[in-house]
Amino acid sequence: MMARELRGIAAHPWQRGVSLLFALLALVVLSLASLGLVRSVDTGLLVQGNLGFKQDGIAAAAAGAEDALKWLELQTSNSLEISMPAYGYFASSHEALDLTGNKTSSTNPLPGVKWSDSCEPSASECLTPFTSDKTVNDNKVQWIITRLCANEGSPTAAATNCLRPPKVIDYEVSERGEINPGGRLTLESTSPYFRVVVRTTGPRNTVTYTETLVHF
Repeated sequence: MMARELRGIAAHPWQRGVSLLFALLALVVLSLASLGLVRSVDTGLLVQGNLGFKQDGIAAAAAGAEDALKWLELQTSNSLEISMPAYGYFASSHEALDLTGNKTSSTNPLPGVKWSDSCEPSASECLTPFTSDKTVNDNKVQWIITRLCANEGSPTAAATNCLRPPKVIDYEVSERGEINPGGRLTLESTSPYFRVVVRTTGPRNTVTYTETLVHF
């Protein structure tokens, strides 16, 4: 009886050591799972915050585009035939314009925009945008307007070569006010297209670009 009791007592420390080992392993697994959960929550909050800043920048860009369109509406057709760099307006299209500065390189110099203090070093030409004196939800608003014409001058001149939408003329209207099929297209009485590019800079250096095509 005494030998059996001694063997039972001697087995207890070994059993307690194995239990401690399993407890430590479980603790390590739980710690890793908790760490992964915390990182996942932090990443989700960061992504959600970035999306919020991005949407806020888009809303600010929409307000900036409205201000740019109001400025265009206040100008006469003759005044829009020449560039007005002080207001960020250019009477030619500048088709190769690199708005974001991501395409310009020393081997492929393109015209750029001076959104910040300096233009892209390899830019072949630097256009100055108009910077609004008001901020929208702490977003700095800038814009540049280009008339989609090959050259400055009257939009009806052949050398100006403006891109204009067609307009239907010589159509018939029924008694109920419906337009009947038919008629022809003309470009004579339509204004050229204008491209309005708005750039906003907000918190966390969030940068947003929007582009709007309009004609009057």
